[in-house]
Amino acid sequence: MIRTLRRLIGVSWCIALSGCVIGSGPCLWLQVRHDFSGRVHFREFPRSDGIDTVPILILDKTQYIYAPPQSFHCLAANDVQLIGLTELPDSVGENTHVTVDGKVLEGVAQGQYTRFVIQVNSILPIGRPH
Repeated sequence: MIRTLRRLIGVSWCIALSGCVIGSGPCLWLQVRHDFSGRVHFREFPRSDGIDTVPILILDKTQYIYAPPQSFHCLAANDVQLIGLTELPDSVGENTHVTVDGKVLEGVAQGQYTRFVIQVNSILPIGRPH
């Protein structure tokens, strides 16, 4: 009886922690909206017809993302490309601290230069009047 109870508790702990990175919390799922905070930087990447300058969000805290097509383990994301914006607001420039609301996607399309990208719904500066 006690042995069965210990096994049941052990299996329960394994199931409960299977989607977590110890000390960092749960893994984020692809294509689900989340809020992210970090600093915006603009990086240049070579293209066949010139240079592509894209906004990159350097995250305040490493996020772990579950991406089954790449790995069955959670993958770390420290910097992600921001997509889905035709222009950034005037209040967002180089090294601006922002909060971004959006969906995490895999960066597999042409013009996507990081492993993960954020399809931006909204972006707001932190600590500045809007």
